[in-house]
Amino acid sequence: MAQNDAKKALATKLAQLQLKTDGAAMADQLTGSAVQPIVAGWSQRLDETVPPARQKDVRDKLDVELKKFADNTHKAVEAQVGKSAEAALVPIFMEKLSEDEMKTIIAYMESPASAKLQALGADATDAWAKRIIETTRSQVEAGAKTFESAANRIVGAAGGSGSGGNSPAKK
Repeated sequence: MAQNDAKKALATKLAQLQLKTDGAAMADQLTGSAVQPIVAGWSQRLDETVPPARQKDVRDKLDVELKKFADNTHKAVEAQVGKSAEAALVPIFMEKLSEDEMKTIIAYMESPASAKLQALGADATDAWAKRIIETTRSQVEAGAKTFESAANRIVGAAGGSGSGGNSPAKK
């Protein structure tokens, strides 16, 4: 029984470290996944139903309401991220990791090397993303042009206006 208690204590500590490391990013990601479809839906609805001359005013009012929704959603999600970490993670850690493995992981997560790696995270990710963007830019741009051309043909044919050469305005 004492061994199981020791393992549970390690699993709990590991869950707390995981929360500290990933909790804020998870709250942001989950909030974004709740907000994004609403933004997309209302943006399209605004474009389709509100005259262009009134869109800026309506968009500004929607932005105020969207900020309220996003802030309230983030608070609710953030509260649950903290409350649910141990309940969700401890059983998984207990089942999938040995006591020695948890000790090793905890020692690493508490080490200066781990802190240094975490601090490098944004810079390393940015450098990696820039490299990917640089090496795929021409391919992505060519694909976007091909899509725009096909979309304009499809929309132009469906609309029957023959003015299928207009790209949608960037937002």
